[in-house]
Amino acid sequence: MRQVFIRFYLTVVLCFLASSLLIGGFYKQMIERTNQRYLSDMFLSTVSLIEKELGDLPQSMWHDEASRLRGKLPVPVEIEALDAYVLSEENKASLQRGDIILLRDRGLYLHRIHKTQQMVVLGPISFLESLDGISWMDILALVLMCLALGIPTWLWLRPFWRDLIQVIRQSRRLGSGDFSVRVSLEDSSPLAALGSNFNRMAHDVEELTASRRAMIDAVSHDLRTPLARLRYRLEAIKAGANSESQVAGIERDLGQIDQLIDEWLTMSSLDSPQLRMEVQPLEIVPWLQRLLNEYTLDGTEPTLDNATGQPSPLFDVDSYYFGRAVGNLLSNARRYGGKQIHLTLLWQDGTATLHIDDNGEGIPVEDRARLLQPFTRLEGSRNKATGGFGLGLAIVAMIMRGHGGAVSIHDAPSGGARLSLSWPTPMRSGDAL
Repeated sequence: MRQVFIRFYLTVVLCFLASSLLIGGFYKQMIERTNQRYLSDMFLSTVSLIEKELGDLPQSMWHDEASRLRGKLPVPVEIEALDAYVLSEENKASLQRGDIILLRDRGLYLHRIHKTQQMVVLGPISFLESLDGISWMDILALVLMCLALGIPTWLWLRPFWRDLIQVIRQSRRLGSGDFSVRVSLEDSSPLAALGSNFNRMAHDVEELTASRRAMIDAVSHDLRTPLARLRYRLEAIKAGANSESQVAGIERDLGQIDQLIDEWLTMSSLDSPQLRMEVQPLEIVPWLQRLLNEYTLDGTEPTLDNATGQPSPLFDVDSYYFGRAVGNLLSNARRYGGKQIHLTLLWQDGTATLHIDDNGEGIPVEDRARLLQPFTRLEGSRNKATGGFGLGLAIVAMIMRGHGGAVSIHDAPSGGARLSLSWPTPMRSGDAL
């Protein structure tokens, strides 16, 4: 704190002194020019008055007359010979021409009386001496003003330093592994923006750490189970069991591992900052219908309702990744939501929405936000009957973010779950192409 205060204080003081000297110098020059004009006018008036008073008096009486006039004039006046002072050639020439000469070192004004070898000497004037130097009063005033600058500097720097110390202390805790730390700064603090960014960073790090921990737990479970079954089936084959059924089981286990790796790779590619969605216009209704045909099972086919008001709407999407997102939601609806699946396509104010409804048990409100995180599943879903790795909805959320949209979970009108995909896109008519 002391070093920061001293550096900041010295910077303020130096800037103040520099500006004071510049302004003071300019002001001094302006005052000097004004005073010079004033003194010159006053001297000319005094000279005119003296010459008028001298009138036709002989030069021998001029000294006595000047002494008599001295009490009536605002400045000392003397009558001297032209060679009374040592002057430069330039000043001598000016004096002969009748100009007013200033001897700044003595504070005197000189003027030759017309057609004589005498001159009027006005001064010395002490005011001219004060213009050339800096008095101790000026120095004392500058010192006091510099000391006074320390008070506002301290008052401003103290809350700044207090907030900075809090950020430093919390950042050390964050670096030591305590990702729950947050800073609490007033909105009026100069570090309010830094505190907000710090809290956002700490929140992201905390979520990333929790996601990594969940990934390790999920991977250890999802890989351990098929690997354990593989070992069991190999031992069974060695012991003489029916190899055909065991080989079929091994293929299923290898397919499960392959599916898990594929979802990992998909999520990793979607999380890459270099990934860019190849968004192109797509006639979405027949494309969705073809996708739904792949999920027809036991004679039950998902249904589609085009509520856009356009018979053949074209939306901007990346057909590969958007198809992956819709496919994940259809698989979840088929796996957890029963046999009735209904899709509704909407468009309003530049935003397209696709609702996917099922007639299952729905998703509890408190679990909806959590399910969009990687490796997160509802309790009881980790079994052979339902399967899944907890990556499907996370992949859907990442795909929709790549489209500038989002995925949300609500209650379906049929009583099950409604998962909605929303993304910004213009709507054009396919019939016009």
